Amino acid sequence: EKELINKCRAGDTGAFAETIQPYKRQLFSYLFRLSRNKMTAEDLFQETLIRVWNGFKTYNEQNKFSSWLFSIAHNVAIDMLRSSSLKVVSQPLETAIRDSNGDDPHNAFIKKETTDLVMSAVNELSEKQKEVFLLRQHSGMTFKEIARETNQPLNTVLGHMHYAVTKIRKKMSKEYE
Repeated sequence: EKELINKCRAGDTGAFAETIQPYKRQLFSYLFRLSRNKMTAEDLFQETLIRVWNGFKTYNEQNKFSSWLFSIAHNVAIDMLRSSSLKVVSQPLETAIRDSNGDDPHNAFIKKETTDLVMSAVNELSEKQKEVFLLRQHSGMTFKEIARETNQPLNTVLGHMHYAVTKIRKKMSKEYE
């Protein structure tokens, strides 16, 4: 990875594609969960890649590349949320069924309902809990890295995660009683 990053710094776009490849799915998933809209997630994804490409000169190799990548994605998403240009829109059922990778309509519907229920629970979390939960689930960042990224003490981050998981479990168990 270090060698690829050095090639990226030298302007090698092929090395950039190779460096990003292992993280593309997780990164897009994280951005989609934040925005709940495929087109917005694609815009956030592209903006993240642009900022990563432009930021290689400032990348500190003592940090994990994945943490740096998700930090940039997180900042891109937060910037868009703050600018109010990000509208949270639920994915229509027809799109979910079409994108369900060949599942039959019943399974696609169950997946959609479950995803909507989880996202509804996530959206009811406080902003800090939601931020910590989504970073942990989609970035692979450690709690220590999340604490550093969000400028919060480690115990606060751990508390946010604990309460987030507790609230999500509670909502899920109510729905499935």
